[in-house]
Amino acid sequence: MKKRWAFLVGTAMIAASFLGISSAVYAEESQPITVVDSRGVTVELEKPAEKIVCLLNSGLNDLFMLGAGDTVVGIDEWTYTNEITYNKLSAIDERIAEKEIPAVDSNMEKIVELDPDVVIIWALDDEKIKTLEANGIKVVGIQVNNFDEVYTKLHIIASLVGKEERADEIEEYAKNVLASIDAETSALTDEEKKSGIFVWGASMLDLAGKTSTGHSMLELAGLNDCAEDIEEEHFVAKIENVIQWDPESILMWNCADIDPENYFENSQWATVKAVQEKDVYEIPDDMTFYCDMWTVKYVYAAEFFAKNVYPNLFEDVDMDAFRDDMMMTLYGKTAE
Repeated sequence: MKKRWAFLVGTAMIAASFLGISSAVYAEESQPITVVDSRGVTVELEKPAEKIVCLLNSGLNDLFMLGAGDTVVGIDEWTYTNEITYNKLSAIDERIAEKEIPAVDSNMEKIVELDPDVVIIWALDDEKIKTLEANGIKVVGIQVNNFDEVYTKLHIIASLVGKEERADEIEEYAKNVLASIDAETSALTDEEKKSGIFVWGASMLDLAGKTSTGHSMLELAGLNDCAEDIEEEHFVAKIENVIQWDPESILMWNCADIDPENYFENSQWATVKAVQEKDVYEIPDDMTFYCDMWTVKYVYAAEFFAKNVYPNLFEDVDMDAFRDDMMMTLYGKTAE
């Protein structure tokens, strides 16, 4: 385990030193860019984008990780209105801190006025996409339904700014972290491996089904998903189902309306093993930025849950140190 942690620290230090170098080091020669977005639409640019309006916060984070934050000329309103995200990104980019980059979610006229080389937007924002394309604006539509698509998004955005090599490094880092977790949990016997459910909220029974990133998170943390036979991404279970499954652990996204205490105090859940053993873990408010399930930072959530569910396997992992190393690796700053 010490070797595992030393490896991760070493990886972080190498990447941090990379990020200390001017982003120009990784700039590709100006050449035509072609990407296929999540809609299956081919988008072509004459050269790497120099002016980007990014209307999804996860894409904005990707651009900072890639060392291309200076290309951003417009962002989503949520980046400013979510206090935690705003504070963290303010430490990464002074323009965010000063709110110098305009938030232009619904202001199509302003986006056109900014004359971006490309707009990065959620693929399901059909009306906005039609309006932008009708005004001659290039649009890349993004959708992220699983962790594989987190990497797809990263590489699409990297291609737009000529940072393909940096995207490869980021992916390698994330997958090395996951491999290091799996190296510990894969040694568990069938009897030792716990079962679990993933709670999205807003209620105690709003759970992740098999097609959800919540299901993937259970697997990454070394748990058997009790709800793996449920095909829906998100479903509302019945308490009778949960009692029958009898999960040994309950993992929770950061839920505004519920917390672990709600399970401990609810008599309907009293016979469930996870509740009896107080094996219920929620991502805390101050960790949501680091656990972003729509970027490669989801590896922090995987480490957090694995350490809580199997503390003996991950006793050498200091989550504060892991967080700082991850931030240095991805952003070149700790954002603290």
